[in-house]
Amino acid sequence: MKQYGFLLVWTTAFLVATAGCTGGGAGPEKKGRESLTQTGSSTVLPLAIAWAEEFEGADISVSGGGSSHGLNALLEGDAQLGDASRLMKSKDYEKVGCPGEDVKSDGTASAPCKGVKPEKWLISYDVLVIVVNNENSWATKLTYEQLQKIFTDDSPAVYWDEVEGLTGAPHEKIEIYAPDEASGTYDFFFEEIIADWGQDSQAANTRLDAGDGVYHPSADDNVILNAIRDNKNAIGYFGFAYYKENTEAVTPVWVGKDAGSIEEPSLANVAAYPMARPLHIYTDGIPSKGSAVGDYMAYVLSEEGQSLVPEVGYVKLDLVDEALLKEQRNRLN
Repeated sequence: MKQYGFLLVWTTAFLVATAGCTGGGAGPEKKGRESLTQTGSSTVLPLAIAWAEEFEGADISVSGGGSSHGLNALLEGDAQLGDASRLMKSKDYEKVGCPGEDVKSDGTASAPCKGVKPEKWLISYDVLVIVVNNENSWATKLTYEQLQKIFTDDSPAVYWDEVEGLTGAPHEKIEIYAPDEASGTYDFFFEEIIADWGQDSQAANTRLDAGDGVYHPSADDNVILNAIRDNKNAIGYFGFAYYKENTEAVTPVWVGKDAGSIEEPSLANVAAYPMARPLHIYTDGIPSKGSAVGDYMAYVLSEEGQSLVPEVGYVKLDLVDEALLKEQRNRLN
């Protein structure tokens, strides 16, 4: 079995991994095999690379770019597999000229868009981790209320000592380095800490929307990591798998919805940690058995495919929802 940790440094680069090749780089396609394109979430990307390396049924070009990019590529017919670390939303349909009301709250659609009927597949779980600089000793445990003070425009804190409840916080300006608006990680994070996120009754806006220059967005997890590593007053967030490969560079923050429910971010603690999330692949309808897409999705949900999930740094689906795993396998068959 190959080791996949080294692949995480590419989580937001436009990368092509050809199934069956070695070392994660591009290799020659095998004659007679279908070529597939898989693109989207930078969080799903490490898993997609690992699966493409092992799957023998097709040559798969894998890239990141964010959940919005992946869903857009699927709907435009530019990809057969759209990776997303969030549910599909009405804005994804609207972006390509389709009625947003056709998208339901569970991330499925009641009608096709441009001839594509998106089918949602939950393929694993991830832990979103908030990180600070290693010299930060005052913000290693944060509640949702404190996160709102830091990350939203609702009476935002400019200086660390303006965040209530932090012991020893300095009078230094907070700097945020985190995913941009195209990222499903961005959506998930703010859906957690902002009430009615994405609705007309949304309680607050993000610090990025505030335009005060505090939130520095990036599509590249490596850029985010390096900025926080080099700035004592920085804070940000990304997927646990990326943190797992860089544990010496930054410090993870324990998080709770209130002071009495602070939990450590870890894969073992996924059931209790509040910022655990499902990861998805979207296809055009239920792929037929024996097709390249159908065989690939069957592999992703197989015991062999799921065995790669913890190696990359995520949580296998059956550890969280075994019944859903069985239901999805049955749907494919």
